[in-house]
Amino acid sequence: MKLWVLLFLLPIVSFAQPKKEGFVIQINDRSMSVLSPEKSRELFSVLVENRSLSDQVGKFMIGSKILKFVSIKSGKSEAVEIENKSSGTVIFVPVSPAFQEVPLIFGKKAYEIPPKK
Repeated sequence: MKLWVLLFLLPIVSFAQPKKEGFVIQINDRSMSVLSPEKSRELFSVLVENRSLSDQVGKFMIGSKILKFVSIKSGKSEAVEIENKSSGTVIFVPVSPAFQEVPLIFGKKAYEIPPKK
């Protein structure tokens, strides 16, 4: 009987904690926060949430190579798939309004740009 209960509960326990498979960038008026996945991947998704009062235009880059552009209205979000076959770090660059670059760092869990003091 105990074995049956254990086999029944095991799938429920394994789905109890959500796994982050991609990045979440939350754009606020004066800062940005990033939630990152634990494991590095060559192909990953990025959800950009615009919580600011203005529309946002940004681009994803590796070095000087532009990967993708995004345009997100205020209060909306957009999902983007990024493929990084190089060893460089992908950077999100807010273009309009201009703001500090955001490196997408795997395994860092949650961080803010600019960092809280």
